[in-house]
Amino acid sequence: MRMYSPEWEAVKELQFTPRVLDLQYDISAGEIPADHGPALYQEILRHLPWLADIPEAAIHPVHGAPSGRNANLVINRRVKLVLRLPVAHAQEARTLVGRSINPGAGILGIGAMKEKQLTPFGTLYSHFVTLGTADENAILEEARRQLQEMGIQCVLIPGLQRKMHTPDGEISGHTLMLHDLSLTQSLAVQEHGIGLHRTWGCGIFIPHKSIKEVAAS
Repeated sequence: MRMYSPEWEAVKELQFTPRVLDLQYDISAGEIPADHGPALYQEILRHLPWLADIPEAAIHPVHGAPSGRNANLVINRRVKLVLRLPVAHAQEARTLVGRSINPGAGILGIGAMKEKQLTPFGTLYSHFVTLGTADENAILEEARRQLQEMGIQCVLIPGLQRKMHTPDGEISGHTLMLHDLSLTQSLAVQEHGIGLHRTWGCGIFIPHKSIKEVAAS
């Protein structure tokens, strides 16, 4: 079910043709490493090698509950694997259906795919924005610069520091909330993202209902 949004009700009145979609795949229940970004990308790349040539491509982090036994997340059948891709590549991405991946904690089967349009929302949130530095001020400065290149000025609210282990070493970043976006600005941020490693789950923005949670942290 789509999150209710006054912004979405308004944008339906616009002449809007989506450029980018979220492709949601069913996945089998199992486990996935909590730090799964690079391994998940490599597994998907085995089946969709052309993904490496799509600058807008992004892979959302997979959400699950801590297993309590190791550094894995337990995922159930309600959890989705989500790729964010240009509309033109949606049909090609259907070839992922019926395949299997193993990002490091066992084999996961990939089931049916559903297309979901991006939702314009005045507040957006990313769980991990990385820009090649752990310094919060430097991250904010570079994020503002990238937003300005898109013609966007908004409120930036950094949150918790994050770390990710990659084949090239550890990378650092922060959670980041963007507030007071217009409808078209919101869509632009979701389409382009901010920062590095979007295929590892970084710099991907999704709608958020409130700024209170991040502001408090």
